[in-house]
Amino acid sequence: MSYTVGQTTSFQTSLADQVTIEQRPKFGTFFGIYVPSILMMFGVIIFLRLGWIVGSAGLYSTLFIITLASVITLITILSMSAAATNIKVGKGGAYYIISRALGLEVGSSIGIPLFLKQSISVSFCIVGFTESFQSLFPQFSAVAIGIATLCVLTLLAYVSTNFALKIQLVIFVIIIASLYSLFTGNPANLDLYSYTPLNDSSPSSFWAIFAIFFPALTGIESSASLSGDLKDPSRSLPLGTITAVLTAYVIYIGISLFLFEMVPLDRLVMDPLVIQHVAKFESLIILGIWGATLSSAIGGLLGAPRTLQALAEDGIVPRIFAREYGPYCEPRIATALTVAIALIGICFGSINVIAPLLTMICLICYAVLNLATGLEDLMSNPSWRPTFPLPWIISLTGTLLCVIAMLMINSGAAILALGLVFVIYLALKRQRINTAWDDIRYGIFMFFSRAVIYRLANEMPSSRSWRPNFLVFTGKPSLVSDQLLSFSNAIAHSKGFLTMASFFSPEQASQAQITQLDQRIKTLLKHHDIQALVTLHQAKSVSSGMKQMIAHYGIGPLTPNTIVCGGTSQEETLISYLEVIKLAHKRGKNVVILNDEQKSFEFPFKKPIIKGDIHIWWDDNSQRNCELMMVFAYMLRKNPSWKKTRICLVSLVSDEQIRQQRMQEFQELIKKNRLNIETTVLVASNPEQEKIQVMRFFSTQAAMVFMGMRAPAEGETLEEYGVYFQALPQKATDFPPVALVLSAEQTNLEEVLKLQLEVLEGEL
Repeated sequence: MSYTVGQTTSFQTSLADQVTIEQRPKFGTFFGIYVPSILMMFGVIIFLRLGWIVGSAGLYSTLFIITLASVITLITILSMSAAATNIKVGKGGAYYIISRALGLEVGSSIGIPLFLKQSISVSFCIVGFTESFQSLFPQFSAVAIGIATLCVLTLLAYVSTNFALKIQLVIFVIIIASLYSLFTGNPANLDLYSYTPLNDSSPSSFWAIFAIFFPALTGIESSASLSGDLKDPSRSLPLGTITAVLTAYVIYIGISLFLFEMVPLDRLVMDPLVIQHVAKFESLIILGIWGATLSSAIGGLLGAPRTLQALAEDGIVPRIFAREYGPYCEPRIATALTVAIALIGICFGSINVIAPLLTMICLICYAVLNLATGLEDLMSNPSWRPTFPLPWIISLTGTLLCVIAMLMINSGAAILALGLVFVIYLALKRQRINTAWDDIRYGIFMFFSRAVIYRLANEMPSSRSWRPNFLVFTGKPSLVSDQLLSFSNAIAHSKGFLTMASFFSPEQASQAQITQLDQRIKTLLKHHDIQALVTLHQAKSVSSGMKQMIAHYGIGPLTPNTIVCGGTSQEETLISYLEVIKLAHKRGKNVVILNDEQKSFEFPFKKPIIKGDIHIWWDDNSQRNCELMMVFAYMLRKNPSWKKTRICLVSLVSDEQIRQQRMQEFQELIKKNRLNIETTVLVASNPEQEKIQVMRFFSTQAAMVFMGMRAPAEGETLEEYGVYFQALPQKATDFPPVALVLSAEQTNLEEVLKLQLEVLEGEL
């Protein structure tokens, strides 16, 4: 089933809806982006783990960790800012940008984990608050404190986004006061406090510490999720987020230097509340811890539902999560699911367990976001005109840094996380969801195909890399079960190129009708998982259209090397048909003619195992025909439906002495090329005249027969060649399925055959 998202059900919006949209509250840069971002970054880590990080990693490693995390975050912000100034960013922030650039499947495969990350970050922050609160009131259960806190914060986010953001402004002031208290503190205060060591305070590796620290700088995507509530997202997103990251970087570096100079390393490692104990006013630090953790949790409660709401509006998750309530249009049902996920994290998680999980999801999201922006700038599409330009090398460097960090932190977890994203992508791909917007995937394919085609044009063709490039001329383009196309697809089997072509006179079909038929055929081919190009054209006659395509179809090295068509029994079109064969041979293109009117000749796209053998009739007049027929036979046998068939090489000679000689030649051929085929040599008094009759008898039960045909001889008229051609079984209904093969390429088919044998042996 397929459906389209991103479209409205009517062409007009009611006046009431317009008034609602116009009166909906919007937020500016400071209130809508800077404050939520800075509070997300001044959360659990700064007050409860930064001292442990400095003590465990040392000053220089800590500074490098902070710098590396800040560089990754800053590059991601620059990429997001470039995208935000090129398009109008809607709900979902990072998800919206990725899905509109790389397509709905890629965006959703990131958006769903991103929503989970934002929801888990709520529990991460509340667990941090609980750790501080329980140190003052140990009589309360940590889980009970967490659940009660989640309920209060949910009420704030549930009632009004505007009110929640105003609360964040108050917390912002408290955090400034707590930082003042810290930097004016006295290390002598440490002697006044006892402490409970961390459960696991043993030194960790550099990348393990980095994984714990990185969530401290991952608030930007939560703020970006509020992009739909901003007055001017294109200006507010870059200005607010860049300023917030730079502010956080300076303060983190400052605190690290302060703690390293003022506090012994062993105390930093063992005391989770060391910042509180060293500060001038302990109460301000406590308020700062509570404010930072709770504000970050509020940020998650505001951002995660809007990411889920954007996914719902695009049809990825049930649309019930897109519903809005209240004067500020809050997504309350999406908020309820966010709360449920956060509740699970509170009951079963801890800071050191949740932080690496958040890091992995963030790095995946940031990598794809940077990739999307980098590809946009690299391709330089006319539609890419951001007012905040960013060179593609910077964005792609950000992608590389994210991937390296993931693998260094935990390669196994990184592979599992990427696997999860890939599974979500495949699941959405199978739904065939159509969108009402354009993305850059077509441009990506064009960009890289351009580079590949130019490279191929400058390379010498290789026999070992030969693949069939079929140009199939069919007179029945409206039939999915067209035998010519089915036969060609069975041989190519996604290993070569396949083009289906058909022609219409102006009286048969208008250009508009041809366009509609073209789309219908492409849809049917996609439904049957057949990779083929479709080209339908108007032409004065079928033969003239065929000649034009044989002479001019293709680009650079990607031109058809094999023409596939049905035979003809009509005297009035015979000469023009033979002209097509002669032109194809002259142009160096192989020709395959099928007796496609044979009633038992069926090559359905999805069929059980084929019964019968593949017969190749030896061509005494052309070694190249024989080699090409064997290549086709082996490629056909590699098709899953034909894997149990046998290949039989058959020859017809005039006497027993020649039969013995031919058998010896076949044995040498089999031994030399390691052919897994059977051989049969038959005797007839006049092989040339009796071949068709013998073939009709011997190959009557064959699943497929290959037979060579000669090209028009030098000086031979088309009328004379027509007599030979009409004697061939190219329209006989009493024959088994027959493919007449005429080789014209200069490719070393013996090398091609060797390669096909090696591949076949490996697959079998």
